[in-house]
Amino acid sequence: MTRRSSAETLLILGGAGMVGEQVAREAARELLPKRIVIAALTPAEVDEAITRLDDLDVELIAAPGNVFLPQSLQGIPREELISKKEYFDELFAEVFSPTIDFRASALFQVVDKYKPDVIVDCINTATAISYQAGADEFNSARRTKVLLDAVEGGESAKLPDLIRSVRELLVSQGVPQITRHILFLQRTIEETSVRVYVKVGTTGTGGMGINIPYTHSEDKPSLQLLAKSAIGFAHTGLLFLLARTPSSDKHGTIIKEVKPGAMIGFKRLGRTHVKLAGRGGRQPAYLVSPKVEPLDGALVTHQPPESYERFEGRDVPLEIIGADTGENGFFSIGEFQAITYPRQMEYVTPEEVARTAVLEILGASTGRDVLSAIDGAITDPSYRAGVLRERAIRQMQDLEQALSGEVLPSIAVGHLGPPKLSKLLAEAYLLLQAAGTKSIDEMTAFDATAWQHRVERYLSDNPRVASTIITIGIPLLREVDGKFSLTRGPRVNIPPLPEVALDEESVDKYARTGWVDLRPANFEIWVKRIAAVAASRPDIVTHGSSAFDLTKYPGDDFVPGDVVGWLFTTEIDEQGMVGHRLF
Repeated sequence: MTRRSSAETLLILGGAGMVGEQVAREAARELLPKRIVIAALTPAEVDEAITRLDDLDVELIAAPGNVFLPQSLQGIPREELISKKEYFDELFAEVFSPTIDFRASALFQVVDKYKPDVIVDCINTATAISYQAGADEFNSARRTKVLLDAVEGGESAKLPDLIRSVRELLVSQGVPQITRHILFLQRTIEETSVRVYVKVGTTGTGGMGINIPYTHSEDKPSLQLLAKSAIGFAHTGLLFLLARTPSSDKHGTIIKEVKPGAMIGFKRLGRTHVKLAGRGGRQPAYLVSPKVEPLDGALVTHQPPESYERFEGRDVPLEIIGADTGENGFFSIGEFQAITYPRQMEYVTPEEVARTAVLEILGASTGRDVLSAIDGAITDPSYRAGVLRERAIRQMQDLEQALSGEVLPSIAVGHLGPPKLSKLLAEAYLLLQAAGTKSIDEMTAFDATAWQHRVERYLSDNPRVASTIITIGIPLLREVDGKFSLTRGPRVNIPPLPEVALDEESVDKYARTGWVDLRPANFEIWVKRIAAVAASRPDIVTHGSSAFDLTKYPGDDFVPGDVVGWLFTTEIDEQGMVGHRLF
């Protein structure tokens, strides 16, 4: 029987690696895609992978590039990215700017170009972030501190070195990078046709404990290695959130992660010319004649190889037989025996990892999706809390009524971000008070003009309410004869900058996200919202429990907190994100 195709186009990020190559083979057999896009760092890697996969009966497409960089910075050595200000500014903005366009990223570009139905991400993201071009945030921080002390001590000649070191430290931080990567991924899958995204993740230590005795040539777990593990699990946590993120597309995107807890190997067995770390990266090693030196002073741990004579006066390459384990390195027979010994790291084959990833794409119950495991293990909301919620709300309302005149109206205090929550609560509270009724049906009778007049009259009659709102940092925006005015207190929460230039576009943006908007256009939005709330109420008499879901508003009264909760659950903003603007 012919299997129905589960993917027209499959994109494999890190497709030139051990797992990526086996995912291509497994997917070609099981998913029957029309084409497989092989994405990897360099053109050479991609071309070699496509050559090895040439026996597959599927169209193979090469897509070299670094998905962690903007498209405009592709191919530029990291040294130049740090040293040249124009490159560094763009790289910095990619990670830290709140307004950067995700469409400029190489990740979006490759997904948008090939429009895959399914993405399997086999990049070891934690390693890519934690071990970048020989630099890491710990070494960068230590080097920066030494240079900072030198400059503060009057060594002005060190200032250029300090500037470069600070730049490197800024863009080598792991958490900002993985956070921005996931945000770009979220926006990318929202904007494209991706149905399934499967991540092949990492534990960072091959499933071993924090006292792992080996990896990346370290004789004990380094801060850099533990940072890699931290990023690996931060990645999982962010994917967990992404898997729970409502989508503007009613079909949504399925997010999964397969996390091998062992060394993945092996790629091949045989002979190799060993490469050792040195200046300019790993270089082919040649045997040298040993030196004897007394231990009566400082020990220089790295001496130039050229200061040593070659063994027997000739170039004898350091060649051994061993196992090529891809990014983990080439292991000697002894190293392979030790690392795969029971209760050590042991190992799993790339074919097994690939098989699990493809089965997850097909919807099989492998039990290996880490995100589903977390979802099943977390403590869910409880029935008891639901019962207590109603009692707590009634008790607070009774207290507020009993102390009327002694306490201020309980609208918002701004401690629960984002500022948009406080803004919406304040607007909903003003509408309720100005309406003179709690009935949603009765509130649908007012148009935008009536709402504006009623709210302005209420604010005029209740100056303490206006004072409460502006004191917590939420200003009131008005428009008269085409001119804007802001009624405000000493602090304005949005925008979160000390000073900004204002134009009509920015005023609209800030009004949407953190200002009480008293302009006619916003009351038009609330007219539509109230109508949507009224129309969403479930008819459980006729349709039973099936009538109630998250798109339904549960009551007949306009309750500001419930209405705002409903809006955050159902509205979609201009970027397609649920929980924001619908109209």
